[in-house]
Amino acid sequence: MCPEKMWSREDGKSGWKDDEMADLSWHIDTPEYVIRGAVMASIPMGILPPSVFVFATWINSGVNFSYFVSPEKDLDLEYARKHNVSVGVRGTVTGGCSWTDKGSPGNAVAFSRNHPKCPAYLEAFYRIVFTAYADAISDEYGVKTRFRPINDIEVLCDDGVWRKFGLAGGLESSSFLAVGNSVQLTEVPWDLVDKVITPPPEKFSDKETKTLRDRSTFFNKIVGREVSFEELETVLKRGVEKAFDVTFIPTKIYWDDIPFYNSIKTLLTSEDWFYARTEGRKFKNTPITPDVKRGETLDKISQGPLVRVTVLVKEGKIYNILITGSIHAAPLIPESPIDAMERELQGTTAEKKAVREKVEKVFNTEHYQIMNITPEQFTDIIMKAVKAVTP
Repeated sequence: MCPEKMWSREDGKSGWKDDEMADLSWHIDTPEYVIRGAVMASIPMGILPPSVFVFATWINSGVNFSYFVSPEKDLDLEYARKHNVSVGVRGTVTGGCSWTDKGSPGNAVAFSRNHPKCPAYLEAFYRIVFTAYADAISDEYGVKTRFRPINDIEVLCDDGVWRKFGLAGGLESSSFLAVGNSVQLTEVPWDLVDKVITPPPEKFSDKETKTLRDRSTFFNKIVGREVSFEELETVLKRGVEKAFDVTFIPTKIYWDDIPFYNSIKTLLTSEDWFYARTEGRKFKNTPITPDVKRGETLDKISQGPLVRVTVLVKEGKIYNILITGSIHAAPLIPESPIDAMERELQGTTAEKKAVREKVEKVFNTEHYQIMNITPEQFTDIIMKAVKAVTP
């Protein structure tokens, strides 16, 4: 099918200039993230415009988590189900866990890799877009905001503490880059969320705040009044326009004609994807005999990810391994760097030199990126898990 049958510029023109960006909108169903995945997969194939800005709203309230998060350790799934709290996987972006209210806004910016304005790396994309958002919000509302690596936008609150007011993540492949974030306009229902999202205290070891509740604020409180979707959209677009020197072109997408929709929906709503980062799924086909020993450790890299490693050791070798946490790594599909690292480490001698060689191999693989953590730091965390095995 001709790509232009799947989208149309509302100004009636065809094709795209380098200084034009398609302006899209949609509604996101929290458990699926299906359309976002379909769009991201379609951009590099020329099915959709080569640069895209999206402003979206969620049609359901609920909790969502990234692919690398362990739902059995970072969430109370039993409580969520008992209280009818929707829980889904953010299959196309990385990071941690978040709550989104029905009607809350989110946005995304995406470029085809061959676009001249596309940043070289996801880490640079985060910095450019979220610095642009922070500056635009500061200029519009007279508050102090900043980009804080890896992927946070923070505001300086009245008590002198920097807090975040949304969640952000990104996606990278050899053919496209995308970053996005949600903005919490109203106060989070913390009495509910605190019982569903259960991050370990180590997650806040390098933060001014020490709980998820104290780490966060909401946008209407920041600016002292109710902010509409339209107003916020205008402010964020202004930041992107300035950062990339682009003009937004309202664009219509014919969703029913977009390839990948059904296949991505099937993937992101499957039990295999939901439970991928759990011991039950990861070690399902690993026979646990008396000579298999288990070790686990959890570490937070300053200005970097929280990493949890669970390792099974047998006869001095890594029998199997599971790596979870608020990790930012790309790509996710067809195989993430973390999945590749786990695969490489299976059967490796449980000694630092051998482990480091495998970790470095993954870090040095073309198009792989694991942000704000070094191979040496990753190796040290794995070795802590090895040393923690039960005698």
